[in-house]
Amino acid sequence: MARTKSLALTALTAVTVLSASAAVAFADARPAVKPSVVVPHDQAAADPSLLAAHNPVFGNPVDVPAGGHGIATVSCPSGQVPTGGGGQTSGFDIFFTDSYPSGSSWVIRGTNTGTTTQSLSANAVCTTP
Repeated sequence: MARTKSLALTALTAVTVLSASAAVAFADARPAVKPSVVVPHDQAAADPSLLAAHNPVFGNPVDVPAGGHGIATVSCPSGQVPTGGGGQTSGFDIFFTDSYPSGSSWVIRGTNTGTTTQSLSANAVCTTP
């Protein structure tokens, strides 16, 4: 009986290792993700034609107390929806915990692990659906 369990365990281990190897090979076979084009804020201000195909909107900063959590949102103009978004922080001690669309807005949430109040602000790229 012990030998049967040992053989079964060996077979199960071999299947697990082969499955993991196949998953790694499959992941490596996928094409690389092409990075999106990012237009720096100062270039966009200098040349608005760089953003003609999209409508970026920037939210106001929200204070996040030391050791606390915060939520920042930004809304697209009427009749538009976010196709992407993100945010900015005022320091290295605040981390995004969520970033997602909600109706016609983009929402980010963050946690301040520092010892001073920091800020969090959301941005979105909006378009007409």
